[in-house]
Amino acid sequence: MGIRAKLALVLSLGIAAATAATAAALVRLQTAALRESEAEKTRLLLDTIRQAGQESRVSGDPLVLLDQLAFLRRTRPELHHARVLWKGEWHDIGGARPADPPGGVAARLVEVPAADGRPEVRIEAALSAQVLADRERRERAALVANATRSGLAVVLAGLAVSALLAGALTGRLRAIEGALQAIGEGKLGTGVSVKGSDEIARLAKGVTDMSERLRELDDMKKTFVASVTHELRSPLGAIQAQVRMALAKDEGLGERSRQSLDRIGANAERLEHFVTSLLEMAKIERGKLEYTPKTADFGRIVEDVALFFTPRAKEAGLELSYAGEAGLAPMKLDPDLIAQVVTNLVSNAIKFTRPGGRVTVRVTRTAQGARCEVADTGIGIPPESLARLFRPFERASNAPRSTGTGLGLALAKAIVETHGGTIAAESTLGRGSRFTFELPAA
Repeated sequence: MGIRAKLALVLSLGIAAATAATAAALVRLQTAALRESEAEKTRLLLDTIRQAGQESRVSGDPLVLLDQLAFLRRTRPELHHARVLWKGEWHDIGGARPADPPGGVAARLVEVPAADGRPEVRIEAALSAQVLADRERRERAALVANATRSGLAVVLAGLAVSALLAGALTGRLRAIEGALQAIGEGKLGTGVSVKGSDEIARLAKGVTDMSERLRELDDMKKTFVASVTHELRSPLGAIQAQVRMALAKDEGLGERSRQSLDRIGANAERLEHFVTSLLEMAKIERGKLEYTPKTADFGRIVEDVALFFTPRAKEAGLELSYAGEAGLAPMKLDPDLIAQVVTNLVSNAIKFTRPGGRVTVRVTRTAQGARCEVADTGIGIPPESLARLFRPFERASNAPRSTGTGLGLALAKAIVETHGGTIAAESTLGRGSRFTFELPAA
């Protein structure tokens, strides 16, 4: 679950809890108010009966009281039954007393004392407990329904506000995350445009400053590498030339001196290859790769590289085979750079395959262009190394020490991507590897 969802959930739960607590407190208060209201209605009913009794006593006419009680029985359902004690005799209102309801009745006695020679009046009002309870229940249900609707409206509004607030907060975090991911992919100088002055805004500014500083350092590194490698090429060339001149002289060289010169020449050649690769990598990083595309036969380029490495494969005790799909249309590419990519892949396949193994080079047509595949039955690549294999100076953890500088595959990836293509690798440890790269037709 993302931060946005968590934040929205926490805010929504908080709003829902606060709303529920408020609604519960409101329901309790309103319930108490409803009970007080019901009690007030009962008091008003009894006061009305008492007033009618007083008027009847004053007038000396019991019909006034009887008519009022009959009217109240019709209009007030809670008044289940009433009777009047007039001059020592009880008179039922509306005939004989009906059977008590299921909830029973609560008898209330209203007395109007005798005064001024007028008789005492006593009125017994039987209130239906069930009617009173049903009325209170209905009013409470209506109150709960209203509170529920209001609470749901508040919760829904809270959800909307929580989602907007969480989106506003996490949107800035996602922008920072995207910038960090871009920086991790090598897109230095990537900034984050986040408004505000809170902690997130300060974090975004820090990421932007860091990215800009990393870009400056990377530019300095590229400039330094390009300068150093350029300066190293001349003395290395002079060393190699002097070694070749010394070896060309038949006189004055002993066997040990010749072996020493051979080792110097071999190491100078390795160093020259490293410097060349480093310089080419620097050119790619600085956007100054000498890329000269022209129409060429992709299959023929791959086949020529395979034929070139066939003798070396035989010397290593390997079987190298080439299979090319017929009828491939000419493609627009840089032949030298593509040959460099294939050379690197085939050379690595031979280097990491034990004697008796097999290296297969294949070219096939794809929907977008063509694909080259170099497969071997070598030592394979550990899974933890496979993901980092195309980064500069990265080598498989099981690679021998003297297997290169780790720039070959990074150069191959850069060259393929310059052509608008893709390169990938898959491997099974101990069973071999397969490298494929695809180039678009145009």
